[in-house]
Amino acid sequence: MIIYIDLIILINFIIDGLLLISVDILLKRNTKIKKIILAALIGSLSTLLLFTIKSSLLLLLFKLIISIIMVIISFGYKSFKYFKDNLFWLYIISIILGGSIYLLNDQISLVNNGLVFSKNGFKINLILIIIITPIILFKYLKNIKKFKNTYSNYYDVDIYYMGQKVSETGFLDTGNKLIDPFFGTPVVLVNKDLIKKKVNTFFIPYHVLNDKGVLEVFKPDKIVVNKKSTKKVLIGLSNVSLNGVKIILNMEVI
Repeated sequence: MIIYIDLIILINFIIDGLLLISVDILLKRNTKIKKIILAALIGSLSTLLLFTIKSSLLLLLFKLIISIIMVIISFGYKSFKYFKDNLFWLYIISIILGGSIYLLNDQISLVNNGLVFSKNGFKINLILIIIITPIILFKYLKNIKKFKNTYSNYYDVDIYYMGQKVSETGFLDTGNKLIDPFFGTPVVLVNKDLIKKKVNTFFIPYHVLNDKGVLEVFKPDKIVVNKKSTKKVLIGLSNVSLNGVKIILNMEVI
């Protein structure tokens, strides 16, 4: 097998740079591009030593040390948690990228021989890796940001009333600004099916965009949102159900 060292260094430089840029974007580190270039260069040149290390344990330790150096050069060391997050996401994104490329290579190299699939087909080459890598990283970053933005609004909610406890997942709707117009108490909307025991309710008027009316509410003993307890709240009974979530939180109770 012919190995082109200069090509290997170039490929590793590009991939290391893209991985570090991905960590920078994901964690919003706002690091300077010259630091990433320097770290990627060190990472790519270190591949020359991989051919001289025979021990698997030493190889693992060498890769770990190089990745630590790359992270510190790129993002600095402000605290252990800051450093740990940078290193953790560098490995996670590397695993995602490596697994994706391996899967693609495994799939497109299969050829159909009747009902049997064999690996005699086209293999992903280095040029294709350079093209595929930024696409995979872009899609991953886009989806993980969407996931974080969506699920950061989900909270653990416990509602206590009349000796009863309702434990459900609640969704923080920034548009839910319902308050009791008489006393200014925030209203949390809860699907009435969750309230099994009969409670003493009363009605308050509400006015939202393109809609107004009256809402049936009751005063709970307290609610706990992500371990934060409050008694200044009303529970509004409705038919709310958002992607299976039956509690819509108010900004005032977070």
